[in-house]
Amino acid sequence: MFRLATSLTVLLAALGTPALGADYGDNWGETGFRESMGYEPRDWSDLGDGADAVDTISIEAGIRYWYSLGSQSIESSGGTTIANSTAHTGELHLRVEDKASSTFGQGIAGYSMAISGDYTGPVISSSIEDGAIGYAGADFGWNAFSDGNGNGFGGFLGYMYWNESPDTGRNNFSTLSTGDTVTYSDVTGHTFLPGDSAPNHVDINALRLGLQGKATFSNFLDFRAEVAAVPYAKVYGVMGIDDPNFSTAVYAGAAQPPYSGVANGNIMDMRSSETSIDGWGYGAMAEAFVGIHPTENLTFRLGGRAWYVQGTADTTFDAVHITDPQDADADPDYEVAPIVTESSYIQTNNPFSFLRYGILAELTYAF
Repeated sequence: MFRLATSLTVLLAALGTPALGADYGDNWGETGFRESMGYEPRDWSDLGDGADAVDTISIEAGIRYWYSLGSQSIESSGGTTIANSTAHTGELHLRVEDKASSTFGQGIAGYSMAISGDYTGPVISSSIEDGAIGYAGADFGWNAFSDGNGNGFGGFLGYMYWNESPDTGRNNFSTLSTGDTVTYSDVTGHTFLPGDSAPNHVDINALRLGLQGKATFSNFLDFRAEVAAVPYAKVYGVMGIDDPNFSTAVYAGAAQPPYSGVANGNIMDMRSSETSIDGWGYGAMAEAFVGIHPTENLTFRLGGRAWYVQGTADTTFDAVHITDPQDADADPDYEVAPIVTESSYIQTNNPFSFLRYGILAELTYAF
């Protein structure tokens, strides 16, 4: 009897459920659950496509032309080389801003299209006809004082790679090392040394800590500027003209000062590698623009930029000493071959400085 009563109770409860559901749904409308909701899920996060949707991300991308003047000074054991150059550089730039959080990211990349100028060394002075100047960098920042529309003032942290390598010529160095065989004439005793050369190539990896600001006036004119300290910059590369006193147009000829020679005029001491530089420095970077908006999305800007880094570096190179062939008997021929001994050298605390500044023209499109 108890089991029957329990079964009847469960059955009546199941039959009553649809009626209860129908009563609860009377307030939902004819279309049920969907009509009961006042907003779509996309509207909860302002992702909808309605009139009230808010676009908090702005993107600017464009091209720039940088006409710049540069000055480079590097001191080493071979003396001080100073290069002054003019460069024409094409540049791409990108800036992304999140108006909701007042944060931004920006990046640039540029490479020189033409370089000219002149350089002066301890002995040799000549013109610059070629070379390479390139750079790429990115910054991330926060506009602490912002109007929510991209205008404001704040700080940023960034990195800049800068290659400053005008072609100041190159000097040869021997490719000999300790124990190598030297080609020579057994009749005259003249030696013939193999050689190579390397162009200037200097890389700068700079940390940037800065402030930047932007202001827009009447939706037609804007002004933006930034200034960054460079608290640390790693500088390394190759000096192709570090050994300017030596001319190797003819290896078998008389040695040039300060290299020594003997009766046959053989080269006895010679660099056997390019000169490498490795050091660190510090400096500053700044730029400013004035922009005109002919349309809502298009902007023309004109401005200026200056970069400066200075510091000290170690210079390292190898050099070989080559003995003369020897005549070991009564005949006039040279039977004993030259002996090659190579040594490595380092010179510390060599000052350097790099400066590049000029005017910029920019064409930008905003998304």
